[in-house]
Amino acid sequence: MLRALESSRSTYMALAELARRYASAGERQSIAEHEPLTRFEHRVFSQNGEDGVLAELLLRIGIESRWFVEFGAQTGVEGNCVFLAEVLRWSGLLIEAHEDAANELARKYAANRGVQTARARVLPENVEQLFAQAGVPREIDVLSIDVDGNDYWIWQALGSCSPRIVVIEYNAHWPPHARWVQPFDAERTWDGSDNYGASLGALRSLAEEKGYRLAHTELTGNNAFFVREDLPGTLPAPDAVPLRGPNHFLAGASHPAHPAPVPRVIDLDAL
Repeated sequence: MLRALESSRSTYMALAELARRYASAGERQSIAEHEPLTRFEHRVFSQNGEDGVLAELLLRIGIESRWFVEFGAQTGVEGNCVFLAEVLRWSGLLIEAHEDAANELARKYAANRGVQTARARVLPENVEQLFAQAGVPREIDVLSIDVDGNDYWIWQALGSCSPRIVVIEYNAHWPPHARWVQPFDAERTWDGSDNYGASLGALRSLAEEKGYRLAHTELTGNNAFFVREDLPGTLPAPDAVPLRGPNHFLAGASHPAHPAPVPRVIDLDAL
C-alpha cells in the first residue's frame, strides 16, 4: 500500500505560498528561533519537503564550497541534491549501490562535468576511500545519507569531511528520545518494515559528538537536518524543533511492523 502513495507536490507548493503570505521579511527575523522550519518545506526534486528546507538553511548559514555528496541517489531523478546538481550546477558526488540504477545515474550525469557518480555500497570501512577517490573537499555544504539501515554507522565513521549540513534518514517509529540503532550488518537490506536505521535520539547524540545540532525534522518523519554548531546563522531553538513520528506521504502512513522474531536493536543507553 505504501508504495502506491506519494507525497503531493501540490501540497508543498501550497504550503510555501501560504507561508509567504503569513510572514514578511521582518517577521522572519523575529520568529526564527521560536518556530520550526516547516513553513519552508517545498518539493521540486526531493521526495518530500527537503528541497525547501535545504534552501532555507543555506540562506541562513551561507554557502561556501558549492559541493554536495548524496548516498542512495538511485537514478538521480529524485533526491535531496538534484536541484543543487542540475539547477545550481554545484560540484558533487552521487553514489548508488544497485547496478541498474547506478548505470542510469551515470548516463544522466555523463555530460555534467561537475558531478561524479559511483556504483558502490557505502559502508563504514569504505566511506573515507570513496570520498578520497572523488576528491571530496574537507568542507562541503550538504551531505545526504539515505541507505535504509547503516546510516548511523556510516556517519560515525566519516572523519575526513566536515559537512555544513547533514540530512539523514531516521526511524520515526522508534521513540524520539530513545537511543536505538540497528546493529551494523554489511549484507542486510531493508525489508520494508518498521525495523531499520537509527532513532532520532541516537542520531542527535552522534551529532552532538561531532559538533552538530538538530535543526529540523520534515513533515513526513523521514529525514532529520543537522547543522554544524560553529556556523553563524539563526536556527530554531532546540525546543522549537519538532520531533515527528511517522507521517509518510503526508497521509499518516507508517511501515508495517517487523514480523517476529524482531532483529536485535542496540540500546546505546544500556552500553
